Amino acid sequence: VTLIRTGVVTHDFNSNQRFQQLTFTQAGSQLTLKTPASAGVAPPGYYMLFVFDANGVPSVAKVFRIGT
Repeated sequence: VTLIRTGVVTHDFNSNQRFQQLTFTQAGSQLTLKTPASAGVAPPGYYMLFVFDANGVPSVAKVFRIGT
């Protein structure tokens, strides 16, 4: 399970890009995720959530917003 922050590009440099692997537990088809604990690790903004299957194939991203 990964989080990727959507880009904000200015002057050919993207200082806001983030990629984080999340810790998770699985019970059947349900996942429980441990999200980043601080805004320093996952600042407010839009992120894409991907889940990879056993073959390493990613899901279609779910886009959501963290913070205000």
